[in-house]
Amino acid sequence: MDNDYFSSCLFALESLDMFSYLDLQTENGQAIHVFPVPYEGTVSFGQGTGKGPEAILRASAEIETWDQELQTDLADVAHFPTMPYFEPPVSGPGDVVAGMEKKLISFCTPDDFMLTLGGEHTVALPPIRTYKRLLPELAVLQVDAHADLRNCFQGSPFSHACVMARVRELDIPVVQIGIRSLSREESERIDKEANQGLLTLFAHNLPEPAEAAAKIRDFIGQRPLYITFDADGLDPSIMPGTGTPEPGGIPFSWLHKFWPQFFGSTRLVGMDFCEVAPIPGGGVLSESVAVRCINRILTSYFGQGGSHAGC
Repeated sequence: MDNDYFSSCLFALESLDMFSYLDLQTENGQAIHVFPVPYEGTVSFGQGTGKGPEAILRASAEIETWDQELQTDLADVAHFPTMPYFEPPVSGPGDVVAGMEKKLISFCTPDDFMLTLGGEHTVALPPIRTYKRLLPELAVLQVDAHADLRNCFQGSPFSHACVMARVRELDIPVVQIGIRSLSREESERIDKEANQGLLTLFAHNLPEPAEAAAKIRDFIGQRPLYITFDADGLDPSIMPGTGTPEPGGIPFSWLHKFWPQFFGSTRLVGMDFCEVAPIPGGGVLSESVAVRCINRILTSYFGQGGSHAGC
């Protein structure tokens, strides 16, 4: 990214008294460019995901970066230049997607790794489109309770319930983990596309982490990978602060084991974490778990010597 651009970002952070991710005092290893997008425009149930980015950034300053199991400190392998908040236009989700994409295209280079913080799941589409433009062989791994494969929802093709349908239109192979809430039409689409670039691991019969890791690596092959993580993929016992919680979700311990077993030759190029809706007066569990999930992914990848070629 352009140095002048990030100098202006730093000034904006200071003037807004905004938290940077993890609040590190070092600049070691890979630069992870954090893009907070507080967009909440097509949510269909619980409210508050627009406050997710700030809650995650605040919580990140309180979370240790050392991973005892992996014997790795995330602060040794990555640092986190944090951009000013994206200001979503009020004209609708289509313009939000277009505005985000324009911004990403204007400054992303092949060496940049983006961590986008939502906001509703719609905000995952622009970074995925950007990576697809620059890395045509891109694959996407989706952690989610919902399939998000509706062609249109509540009158909008850019609803949070449609984001993976838009991704599939780009001819991107998609792996889904933790799905347990979907329409009949989405179920039929999953069956139809099972051998056409769509692999779905439902929550009710989720394999053991090692088996799932091997299956997904085989599906992805040598494609560069983007991870889109919807908070409601996790069980609501540990992620209560999300707009559409679904019981029977992925246990934290499952994902904790999965990531180190998954990464190897897989090349991670970017990720997002969306749909955290902090609970007013209800503690900081959800945003803290979000940070732990993000950190585990990044530590598992970069701590194992993962190479990067980004957007």
